[in-house]
Amino acid sequence: MSELQTIKCYLNQLPATLLKLLGITPPLGTIPEPVQSVIDLYQGVERISINIIDNFGLFELTYHKPQFMITNSQAMLLLSTKNPYTLGVLHQIMYGGFDPEPNGFHLLKYLNEHGKKTCFVGRKKDIERYDGGTHSVPKETDMSTWVESAKIINNFELSWMHYLDFENLHKQQQALKQRTPEDLIDKLILRTDKWILGNYKQLRKNSLMIILGDHGRVKLNLEYSGKIAQWREASVPIAILIKK
Repeated sequence: MSELQTIKCYLNQLPATLLKLLGITPPLGTIPEPVQSVIDLYQGVERISINIIDNFGLFELTYHKPQFMITNSQAMLLLSTKNPYTLGVLHQIMYGGFDPEPNGFHLLKYLNEHGKKTCFVGRKKDIERYDGGTHSVPKETDMSTWVESAKIINNFELSWMHYLDFENLHKQQQALKQRTPEDLIDKLILRTDKWILGNYKQLRKNSLMIILGDHGRVKLNLEYSGKIAQWREASVPIAILIKK
């Protein structure tokens, strides 16, 4: 990661950035402007594959060291936001801010209206809240999301896969007192890293893969201590960019 380009921006700039990368003029004045340095790097890609991972940020990237992401990252966005948790992140990307459909904007619907096909794969409760009636595929486990991803990543201009097994597994393991949340986060990040490598190998050329991390659905009381705990507390959501 020594040559990794790091770009600081606001999370709510992602919708306009995604539109611009796919050759669509964003409705500026309705949503925040795109991140120009990302446009300069990747404009003209034919498709974008987004993998969103709960409980993943700058801290987890450097602490757990997922091999594919570490080795292949070309640029990383540090995403400033007042709400780094799952629903806050989904809301800001779909609507370009915290308002519901400000001035009628919804990212997936806007892409569809401008001739781009999209597919959202995730949990039914999130799809019902955020897909805006666009094409979506509900899946109840990360494994089934990953299996579905192989069918869609080359067939849609924007594919969106949400990996959030942590939520249910953490509840199960809390009840059984089997595994600490730190161990579970480590296991799931390294597992998902291997899955995303498989996706990358399948992706056609001139595709952009985005690996987006958020702080999970709820705040966790983790057992890190000292400087590591402070480091984790200060961690921000990230977006890792890898072009094929």
